[in-house]
Amino acid sequence: MSRFSLDSLLGLYSIPSIGPTRMRKLISVLGSPEQVLNAGMRRLKQVDGIDRKTAEKIISGPDASFVATQLQRIRDYNIEILTYWDDAYPARLKQIYDPPVFLFCKGQLELLTKPLFAVVGTRLPTSYGRMITQRFSAELAKAGFSIISGFARGVDTLAHQTALKEGSGTIAVLGNGLDQIYPPENKKLFDRMVQEGLFVTEYHLGTKPDAGNFPKRNRIISGMSSGVLVTEAGAKSGALLTAMYANDQNREVFAVPGSIQSANSAGTNRLIQSGAKLVQTVDDILNELEGQLSLPLSTEKETRPAPALDGMYKKVFDVLDSEPLHVDQIALRTELTPAETLNALLTLELGGLIRQMAGKMFIRL
Repeated sequence: MSRFSLDSLLGLYSIPSIGPTRMRKLISVLGSPEQVLNAGMRRLKQVDGIDRKTAEKIISGPDASFVATQLQRIRDYNIEILTYWDDAYPARLKQIYDPPVFLFCKGQLELLTKPLFAVVGTRLPTSYGRMITQRFSAELAKAGFSIISGFARGVDTLAHQTALKEGSGTIAVLGNGLDQIYPPENKKLFDRMVQEGLFVTEYHLGTKPDAGNFPKRNRIISGMSSGVLVTEAGAKSGALLTAMYANDQNREVFAVPGSIQSANSAGTNRLIQSGAKLVQTVDDILNELEGQLSLPLSTEKETRPAPALDGMYKKVFDVLDSEPLHVDQIALRTELTPAETLNALLTLELGGLIRQMAGKMFIRL
């Protein structure tokens, strides 16, 4: 339940130089947004951080056109707004440094009550990164988490898609207004997530996806989460900022190691060097979080019986694991002819036991 009217909060927000920190401070001292907007020069200047110039802007009043436009767009786009003072505002997010004053939301708000886990990474994942992202997102979903990420290309998109496939729900934190779909190729995913997931942003309607917005939104991803998993990230990946925010917010940071020869794993490997927890299975995460969450997590695993194989099919299956292997290497290790190797691979793939990746690489499922 909101303590303050949305009109007055948007009015205060519309005043230049009044950001989230000043809004919270002013309302804390003066009691309500209406009292802030009606205060005189002397009273405003008594608030820490409010100088004469800022007080004059407040006294000049809100941007009525901005407020009216926002309220109309909120209705048009079926947006719900949570404010810092609302009962439904996420408790974990309220605890971070500089929490957003507004959360513009579209979708299934009940997902905010579930335990959330962040899965983030590079926009250009390798076949290894894609496989790892899908595996861990699925296993975290089965353990009881909803997956939260940033709706970006690559790892973020894979994490959202996998969570939807598992039926666990997923939350996307955007770096733009909810009337913008970015990246545009995620239009179908956006439409599905409105029905089965949730979009959250601190940016008002009409805000474009400017590059400077995305680093700041990462603090919300980590702030709402029980922990952050970086599945694959290069040395300059934006996912490393999410990990940095998570550290500052006292959230657990996990990273999947990768080849030292892969530029796409330079960031995750460096995170592990710096103290992030190395992850090989979902149990590495669940064991670390045991006892920290108020909602019980399921740690039951699906046990898959070993397939009954023989001959060349068993030879090929036995040399494969989660690390992609090229068809030529498979033939070499099994001492099969190229024709026999391809025959066995096709049969195993049709049987759902292996998967072909890009570049004639294969992994075991």
